[in-house]
Parts: sequence; C-alpha cells; structure tokens
Amino acid sequence: MADKVRVMQIVDGFRMGGAENKLWELVEHLDPEKFESFVANVGPSGPLEDRFKAIDVPVFDCSRKHRFDVAPIFKLKKIMQQHKIDVVQNTLFWADMVGSMAARLAKVPAIISWETVTHEGNPYHAELQRRFGYQIAMKFTDCVAAVSHEIKQSLQTRRNLPAEMIEVIHYGVDLQKFSPDDTSAVKREELGFSPDDVAIVIVARLEKVKGHRYFIEAFSKIAARYPQARVIFVGDGAERNMLENLAHKAGLNGQLQFLGIRHDVPHILNAVDFFVLPSIAGEGLPNVVLEAMACRKPVVAADVGGTAEAVADGKNGFIFPPKDVDKMAAALEKLISDRSLLQEFSAKSRQIAETDFSLAKEVNAFQQLYLKLLAQKKK
Repeated sequence: MADKVRVMQIVDGFRMGGAENKLWELVEHLDPEKFESFVANVGPSGPLEDRFKAIDVPVFDCSRKHRFDVAPIFKLKKIMQQHKIDVVQNTLFWADMVGSMAARLAKVPAIISWETVTHEGNPYHAELQRRFGYQIAMKFTDCVAAVSHEIKQSLQTRRNLPAEMIEVIHYGVDLQKFSPDDTSAVKREELGFSPDDVAIVIVARLEKVKGHRYFIEAFSKIAARYPQARVIFVGDGAERNMLENLAHKAGLNGQLQFLGIRHDVPHILNAVDFFVLPSIAGEGLPNVVLEAMACRKPVVAADVGGTAEAVADGKNGFIFPPKDVDKMAAALEKLISDRSLLQEFSAKSRQIAETDFSLAKEVNAFQQLYLKLLAQKKK
C-alpha cells in the first residue's frame, strides 16, 4: 500500500469548545489505514490534550510565550519537515496565523483553514487587527473548509475570499452516541418531568451570545396558558445569576430549572420533547442542534450562522429571527400545544440527521478534500 497521508492539525488551544471538540472527533475517526494524524497546540493547554493522547496521536506544544512571539512558527516548521507533513489544517484564528506561515515555510503541499464560526453580526471578528491578520493567513492558505454555506457567503462578502477557494463541509453528528434509546423514561422521571409535561431544553453556555434572556421573555408570554410546559437550561456561565433573577421576576420558578453543567447530555436530549437554541450571534453550525436532531427532537432556533441549513422551517422545527421574542413565543406555542406536530417533526429530525449530517459523511468529506488538494499539487 502507498504511504499514508500525513495530516497535521494545528489548533489554538485545548479548551472544551465546540470547534476544538469537533477537531478531536475528526482526528479520532480518520481512516488509520490511509491517514496519519499529528496535532500541534498553539494556544492554552486544557482537557482535550489528554483526549488526543488517549487515541495515540502525537501532540506538540507550540504555544506562544507572549503576544508577539514568532518562535512557534519556526518550531512548527521544524516539526512539519521532520515528519514530512502532507496536509496542514488550521483551526481558530491564531492557528491560522502561525500554522499557515509555518506550513508555507516548510513547503507543505496542502494548507487548509477550518472556519467554524460565522462572522456576520459578530463584533469580535470585525476587529481591524484580526481582519488584517486573517488576510495575511489566507495568502498562505490553499482552501477554507467552512462548516456552513452561510459562513462561505460571509467569507466571500466580508473577507473577499474567492468562492472557488471555499469548500463547505457541514459538521456531522455521531449517530450512535446521539440516538433514541430506552433510557428516556427513567431520565425524564429523574429530571422531574411527568408523562403529561412538555419538556423543553436549551443546552448552551449561559452567555449573552446564546440569547437565553430572549427565551425567558418569549416563554413568559405563554407559560401561564401552558402549565404543562417545563424548561431546563443545561450549561453554566457568566449570565447565570442574571438569568435566574429574570426567570424569578417573570414568575417562572415552577416551570424553569437551571441544571448547570451536565455530562449526560445525550440522555437528557432523549428525555425531553423538543430543543431550543435562541443564539443572537457567534454560531457556525451549532453542533448541539445536530445532536438534538439525531435524538429525534424538533428544534426551535434563531436564524444564526448555518442553523437554518439543518433546521427546515416547518418540517423538523421552526426558525425565527434573532431576538424576535414574539416569533419565538409563537413557535414554542405551536409545539407545546400540538402533540401530533411534535411527533411529525421528531421523525423528520432524525431523518435529516442521518441523510445530511452524519459524522461519517463529514469525515469522508475531509478525507476526500485532503486527497483532492494533494492531487492538484502534483499536476
């Protein structure tokens, strides 16, 4: 058999964020008969480092010592040359910066940027310094893998990247880990839901960008009419105290619980009736939406990032404009009041996840991208 394709993944930190977790998942599932993986961290350490090491992937620490430290570029270059890397894939901003430069210096044949977060309406990505740095990185990059068509459009209009440089590869969900199971009745009881309750969940950090406060405002409009509607917030963050006070003032203490960080999210998703994500910005293609869909859950979500590419409005859920409290409340009411609609949307959610958003499909798309870029360089 021909030599394996050597792929180095460069990431800006080993935090447990969405992009970092998806990178670990991709590395774990690449075909080991055809691809050999290496990982370099150019950001802060964190719990993901041990997860990479647990799947026997070489991990290199190339983090910077200070803000303008250029040493990681040359350290990365040396590692790439030593291991004869064929493909470099950069995830998150600082990885794009130093990874692309190092890869070009090391004459790596194929250089990819994995773009996982939308730029529209996100002031963090509008900073002049970041925009200028990103343009530099793109000059050394062969291809951008965008997780949604919305991100592709954003990169074309706001970053002036040519369409032919951008490949859309949707996130995929592990259909075995996230699937309907026989634990739902037990978990439902454990969470305090009765058989007649309509159980709703939001799984997201309790941060401003996730839009929980708009959900509380929307739910408070209809909660009194539907005492069987019960909500749980899974996650923690800086806005927790404010949100708890908001829910208390709205008289929702009997219908809304804050569960904090949980490690049984697949079981929780299976125990509820539908899922909500009221984000106002900062999403690429929310992985938790795909997880909920894989567990046969209808989704009510703000039209942010690529969410509407997974949630087909009126087929497996409802899409509403960010911060639009009235339209969110109307969508919630439709699902709370109509059990047959819940069942119809549930079946469609799983079907869409299986057809369009499987992890196997995502991994295969990356493998094909690596091979295509290398073949183009050999011409």
